[in-house]
Amino acid sequence: MTTPRWLNDEEQALWRLMLAASRKMDRCLDETLQAGNDLSTSEFSVLVSLSEAKAPGLRLRDLCTVLDWDRSRTSHQITRMEKRGLVSKESCEGDARGVIVVLTEEGARRLERAAPDHVESVRRLIFDHLTQEQADVIGSFLETLMAVQSVPGAAGFEAEEPA
Repeated sequence: MTTPRWLNDEEQALWRLMLAASRKMDRCLDETLQAGNDLSTSEFSVLVSLSEAKAPGLRLRDLCTVLDWDRSRTSHQITRMEKRGLVSKESCEGDARGVIVVLTEEGARRLERAAPDHVESVRRLIFDHLTQEQADVIGSFLETLMAVQSVPGAAGFEAEEPA
């Protein structure tokens, strides 16, 4: 077992600020979607992904990849959304076990209604307070973060000593 590389006071403060900011973003977007549209952020994410698909619908496994969710979570979410009439499940031609998830008219209508409120919340919360220089730095940092593979939960994880 390796010795923990504890965070110093400045790193700890930044880490806690990042966690608090993440919770605030999640809470604000959840409240926006719930208030006028009776959608969760998970439902909104699924509806957006389906609306942006090139074909009508996505295979369940492809939806898992797009959302970066495991199959169980995605399957349970789709079952709940199907009961609400937001999506439907269809058999996959040529693959008896495959499932295609399709956006219903109700799902498309709800997405269209929710999108303006959602984007306004994102703009007010993030972009109204961000300079282009800050956006560039944050974007670069987040791209670097997304490329990290040396931690559990990252694609291609292999335990290694940090550089």
